[in-house]
Amino acid sequence: MNNLRTNYIEKLLKTIEIQRMILNNSRLFDKKSKEQSNNFILEGSSDFNLENIILEMLAKEDLTLTQLKSTCKMLLTFWNEGIGVNVELFWAELKKHNIDFERNDELKFALNKNRFRRVDQGFGARIDWNQMKNMESVKDRFSVPEIEQIDKIIEEDENKRVGILKKCLLKKQIPKSQYLKFGECWAYLSYCNLFEKYFDQEQKDELYGIWVNFK
Repeated sequence: MNNLRTNYIEKLLKTIEIQRMILNNSRLFDKKSKEQSNNFILEGSSDFNLENIILEMLAKEDLTLTQLKSTCKMLLTFWNEGIGVNVELFWAELKKHNIDFERNDELKFALNKNRFRRVDQGFGARIDWNQMKNMESVKDRFSVPEIEQIDKIIEEDENKRVGILKKCLLKKQIPKSQYLKFGECWAYLSYCNLFEKYFDQEQKDELYGIWVNFK
């Protein structure tokens, strides 16, 4: 049991090291974002975040194997729930270092359900998919037809969100049942820089006015 526990701690520490490397090299996170994140730490940051908490626990507490597995689950939350190039790089690095932590693959969920679980996963896929689908980690997990299906899921997700905004603009109101969905659609188009593709500035301003004046 002690050997299992020691090996698990070593894998956790290596995982934290890989996480830092991925984020410090990421084009998607500026320094301020990395330092303010609740889950990550930029080299040299003094933030007392999840990584720091875990490192302190490993140094000071005699955690059982069950507690270590629970700690690992917390650490992997972002990497299990996210979709993007960085997520693929992270899991590829773990595999390269023979770290066999279980992955919850959100792309497989999207294929099974023909949709993304959350809006942030949708815009993560929309932004990074053209690069992701050429990565070995993706081609190893999915067949050509499955990759083409993910293409369609991303396209349909975008069209559906644009359609909701256009309908609200046409009716000049947001149905009460669609208020939260409207916010998600706004976030999607904003994050993916898609507003200019579908709306001019006057339409965007009108949509925003409809949103802030919702009753």
